[in-house]
Amino acid sequence: MRKGILIGSDSKTEWLLPWWWKYYSRYNDFPVAIADFGMTPKMRRWCAKKGHVFSLKGPQDFIQTKNRISQKTVQQWQSIYKGDVWQARQAWFKKPLACLQTPFDLTVWMDIDCEVCGSLKPIFDEAEKGIELALVRDERSVEEHNYSSGVMLFPKNAPFLKKWAHLCLEGNDRYMGDQNALTELILAKKIRFKELSPIYNWIMFQGYNVSAVVAHWGAWGKEHIQRFGGIHDLLGIKVK
Repeated sequence: MRKGILIGSDSKTEWLLPWWWKYYSRYNDFPVAIADFGMTPKMRRWCAKKGHVFSLKGPQDFIQTKNRISQKTVQQWQSIYKGDVWQARQAWFKKPLACLQTPFDLTVWMDIDCEVCGSLKPIFDEAEKGIELALVRDERSVEEHNYSSGVMLFPKNAPFLKKWAHLCLEGNDRYMGDQNALTELILAKKIRFKELSPIYNWIMFQGYNVSAVVAHWGAWGKEHIQRFGGIHDLLGIKVK
């Protein structure tokens, strides 16, 4: 069984790729596939030296823009997400399309604002027969459960992928991001899934966790990364 890591980026977030790679490659040597959501030619060439780069199949301009969404919803989403939600949506909803094209038999998807702090082998070890998806529950919301799509383990051709992609392609005006659509499927019991330990997708908004294997910085954390670096920098851990 071929195991690998899947990531994706566009030109707006590609500055994170060398940062992500530096820490990922310190602890891991699983092959990496990179979905091109609209990277610059220079960065695509850089990625091609690190792993397998591919362009998305299917429609590209399917994401509803701000002027096609109700003002109430616009205000709600902008109050929730501490960044440019309209720019972020352009990449978020392409995630399930990338996952459908994974070249690996067993894949760990990872957002590139995640800082890898250890071996990812324990995530692959969570695979179980009959389980379509393994991921971390995000408990920041007090109103309802929310599941983070920032780090996900899934087998190739998992049935949920097409359901998720359909929601993101046809109904993205109803969801702030791809993980909202994914959470809806999970809560509707339409996915056979298991929860991972939070250490495999530790939301840094909660504070630093010395046990975190993957630290997910999120929207506010991108500015921190640009100005100060990540956990390794904070702890004085030098990584070439």
